[in-house]
Amino acid sequence: MDPEYPLYIRLGEITSVSELGARAVEYEDINRQRREHQREDKKTSGPTVATAVYSRDEGCWRCKQRGHTRQDCRRPPKKFCSRCGKDGVLTRDCHPPAGNGPRAGDVAAAARPESV
Repeated sequence: MDPEYPLYIRLGEITSVSELGARAVEYEDINRQRREHQREDKKTSGPTVATAVYSRDEGCWRCKQRGHTRQDCRRPPKKFCSRCGKDGVLTRDCHPPAGNGPRAGDVAAAARPESV
């Protein structure tokens, strides 16, 4: 017996075995239609396109292009975060160190006098 039958068929509403059988067949028809509809939705939704994220193992660390390494790169350097691939920012500025270490642009900490 399907574990979802009790969710669809309430025992108080059933008065005979033939009615129970009819409700079970009705449930199976609804379930079959739902599965067919889900299959159709998957077919028509189209393929999902993944965004290209910079991969440390597959690309150049200098220009962010694939097919060569930093040592073989002839293109001008490009500034980007090596963790998330964001353009125009260095990793140290995009992902500051955790903990109490100094952060990028933290001039207030450098100007603050040490308390003794």
